[in-house]
Formats: sequence, C-alpha cells, structure tokens
Amino acid sequence: MTAAPPNQLTELNRVVIPCNEYGPINVAPEDVLGPDGRLALLPQVLNKYVKADFENEGLRLSAKGTSGLIPLTDRIALQVRPRFPLRNLTHMVAVCGYVPTMLPALRDYQLTDQWSDWLLDVMADGLLAAMDTVSLNGLLRTYHCRAGSGSYPHGRINTTATMLRYAARGINHKAEFSWFERTADNAPNRCLKSAISFLLSRYSRMPRQKGVRQRIARLAESMRVLQDVKLEARPFNLNDPQVRGAVPLPETRAYYQPAIELAVAILTGRGINLDAHSGDVSMPTLLVKTEDLFEEFIRVSLQKALSDHTTLSVLDGNKKPGKVKLYENLPEAEKGTLPAHKEPPVSGREPEANPDIVFRLDDGTHPLVADVKYSNVKGYAARSEVEQIVLYGHRYRSPIAMTIHPRRTDANKGLYIAGRIGSTIIAQYRVDLGTDDLENEMQEMADRISDLIASQTP
Repeated sequence: MTAAPPNQLTELNRVVIPCNEYGPINVAPEDVLGPDGRLALLPQVLNKYVKADFENEGLRLSAKGTSGLIPLTDRIALQVRPRFPLRNLTHMVAVCGYVPTMLPALRDYQLTDQWSDWLLDVMADGLLAAMDTVSLNGLLRTYHCRAGSGSYPHGRINTTATMLRYAARGINHKAEFSWFERTADNAPNRCLKSAISFLLSRYSRMPRQKGVRQRIARLAESMRVLQDVKLEARPFNLNDPQVRGAVPLPETRAYYQPAIELAVAILTGRGINLDAHSGDVSMPTLLVKTEDLFEEFIRVSLQKALSDHTTLSVLDGNKKPGKVKLYENLPEAEKGTLPAHKEPPVSGREPEANPDIVFRLDDGTHPLVADVKYSNVKGYAARSEVEQIVLYGHRYRSPIAMTIHPRRTDANKGLYIAGRIGSTIIAQYRVDLGTDDLENEMQEMADRISDLIASQTP
C-alpha cells in the first residue's frame, strides 16, 4: 500500500468550493464548526485568507483578497478566483517577478514553455515534496542483465559462449554466465537525481537567504537517498520511454509520476500556467494577493511602455526618489510672520506622501501622480480614494491626479475625467485585465496617459 508523507495536505478527497475574492463562501455552518461549536478551520486560514462574521444571526464566511486553491478544512478547499475579469495571471506574475505564496497543499498545474526565475523555489519545493513520497514508499528498482566469466558461475551459464571461448581451448574450469540484478540505477531515478543535482548546484551558489539553507539540506538528503544511482553528465535519461511517459510505470510505483514530471520540467526549463484550474504536474498550491500584483504590474508595465520617453520617467512612489515627506518645512522668513506656535512632536517616522506611481519630467516637476486601486468602480471613484490622490496631487504640485482600477465586467475600459478639485484635474483609468493581449492594453494605457500629460504641460 502506498503511504502519504506526514504533515502534507493534498487536494484528494476534498470538496472544492468556488468563490470570488471578497465574496461569500457557500458552505454550511456544520461543515466548518467543531463539536464544541468553534470554527474548525486549518491553522492560519482565518483572518489571513478567510473572514468570519455574523449576518442575520448566522455564521458568514467570506474570502479575502488572495486568489488560488486554499485548504479550508480537512474536507473542504476553496478555489478563490479574482473578483475582476482576468485572463492572463501567469503573464502578470512573470512581467513583474511577483513571487506567489506557497502552501503545503498540493494541486495540479498545467505546464507551459515559459520559465520565470520565481518558479525556482516553487519547483524545488514541489520536487522535494514528491521525493518525500518516493523515500517513504521506496525507490523504483528494476532488473538489469549482467554478464561475467570465471570459475564460480552463478545465474545462467551461457553454453555457446563458454564452448567458443574456453572449451575449444581446453579450459574446463571456467565458464561464461549471466544473471539479473535488481538495482535502483534506472532511467526514472537518474532523471530525479539529475534534477536534484541541478537544483543543489543552483542553491549552493545563492546567498544564504530565508529558505535556502533548508532547501540545500533537503536536496542533499535526496541525493543520499539516490546514492546508488548514477549521475549522468548530461540528462540522457530524458529520452527513456518511462521518463517520457510512453511506457507506464509499474502500478505499485504510480507515486513516482509527480516527481518525474517535475524533474523533467526542471531539466527542460518549463514553467506553469496559473490560469488553468487543472493540469498534469502536482505542486504546492500557489496563492496570489491580486491587489499587490495589480499595483506592481501596472507600475512595471508603464515603466516599460514609457522607457523610450526622453523627458518623462515613471517612479515608484513607495520608495525614493519617488516618495517625499508629506509636510514641507516652512522657510524661516515665513515662520517669522506667523503667530507664536510649536511644531507637532514626531513619534517614529515622519509622515510620507507615497502615491503608487509618480510621473516626473526632466525639469523635476511632476505632471501626474497616480494611485492603483483594486476596487470595484463603475462611476466615480470612492471619496476616500479621491481624497487620498488629491492630497498627493497637492503635495507634488501635480496638475493631474489619477486613480487606476481594473475594469468591471459591466463597465467600459479607458480614460475618464471626473472634473477638477481646486487646481487639480481628477482622472480615472480602467484597465481591461480580461483582454487577450495585455501588452497592447498596457501600451494603449501608456499612450493615453502620455497624451493627458502633454495636454497640461506648457
């Protein structure tokens, strides 16, 4: 019987409940409550990925702003989908190098031909989890025919070869013989060892950041498990029929399949598709905080689209040189004209103005500041969002302040102008994340913003 590795969640035997980010979870209270009436959710799920409250005197669970497959209990998992139409999550992650959060629960992903650096840890952890299963259930061993000669034969005596080599020459105390030897040195195990050796080499050259030492230790342990397997200088094992999947593995060694599929993907530089809900390779489930990804994707895409602009640069307002102090110091001459006063004491860091995106001209002025809002907008933006961006606009002395939102299904994309507040034009842009061509969508957005800036720049 095949055993499962300890402390590892799997998607098997779980009911998968679909829901949207920030949306209600359609689950009966008795399915999530324990005998004592308390919530029986898995550790670190409540308040991090799921919110619990009461409505109409009944328990209500709702998802938070993280998309992906989330284990809720031992019997239930949530498939949380983005709240807006989003067709190419994989592309967004690859563009900005966003690293999803990994959970120990396994799910199936579809392989693609696109590799990204952020996949290294994901692939390594997936292969190590699969190797735990292999170690627990035993290595695949196969019988290989060996041949020898001598005075102490074993196995099967090869009479023809013995007659030709020895009897014809009058040697009667030697024989040619062959036997079958059971060994772990076979193509599937060589494939696993090649992938583990590749990962161990990569991690050994990395700075000892969080998780690197642990992965090195686990990879070294996997190399020890495969110590009787030959390490090929080049992975010729990829051509083996069992490794390619042309010949099935023994039924009792079916647990090898996820490990081999991951090993092949690592050795051939393949990636995964985050948009597909099923696939052929089993890995730790990946969670994406879509709000953070959306902000980073918009900023990186605008920087790329406007990189050839000679007088305009796109800065990250969350760090220097994009961010500035919220309050400017008054000149001494101006202070002298004011009544006697004190300055507020500063506890901790001084308040900062940090819009998500700052557009700066080469003369040091800021024609536009923008905040990226993963919020549901069909008409005007929420007042709190507008007040925040107007504050940034006044601090940067920008003639235009903009909020950027994903397009709702029932709304149109593009540039919207709400009007003026004081001297500041309030604009809004809605991005269609559901389009087939996100690069073209972002270039179109960059062109509209560039035209808007040009219209207000002397």
